[in-house]
Amino acid sequence: MKYEIFLSDRKTYLHILVKEPVTSELLKDFIGETAKKANESRIDNFLFDLRNAPNRGDITDHYEMVYKRSSTLGFKSRSKHALVVSKKDMFDYSFVETILINAGYQSKMFTDELSAIEWLEK
Repeated sequence: MKYEIFLSDRKTYLHILVKEPVTSELLKDFIGETAKKANESRIDNFLFDLRNAPNRGDITDHYEMVYKRSSTLGFKSRSKHALVVSKKDMFDYSFVETILINAGYQSKMFTDELSAIEWLEK
């Protein structure tokens, strides 16, 4: 499986574990399924674990996903999106963090999962 999505033990966020490079097709798949699970569980906090998933998607695909598809999928403005990335992929994901923030979502990039969880649960 290319990714897994599960509810945290404390039921405070959805954990999206991506296991291979993020392409435009994979992005559409896991974001669509994340939105479905978020709507079912009524959870608006997300931990995207991208440490083993270098960003291979086009910036335009990320932009369109956030600005055009996210609200129609049911993502709530001001929801929290923690992006946990490897140090070597920080540059490739920094624009994703910026796009999310500019679109009205709370977003922060981390290299440490525990720090991301602490931020999500504040």
